[in-house]
Amino acid sequence: MVMLAVKEETPNAVRKNGHDLWSGEVMAFCPQCKAFQTVWIDGDTLTPTRKFVQEGGQIYHDCGSNQPCRLYHSW
Repeated sequence: MVMLAVKEETPNAVRKNGHDLWSGEVMAFCPQCKAFQTVWIDGDTLTPTRKFVQEGGQIYHDCGSNQPCRLYHSW
């Protein structure tokens, strides 16, 4: 399978309190139900979505999976 970029985004590294925080678009893949969706991360924090939630440093799909999603850069 080949993924073509429709819109090319460059990830940004933001420094806050001496730490690098990442911002940009990523693809979230749920290992349990195989959901695959684009989500936005802003300063290492998931922007609010209906189907995905962030707990600590992990992102989970709302299908009930106890395994965190795998995140892929979308470029």
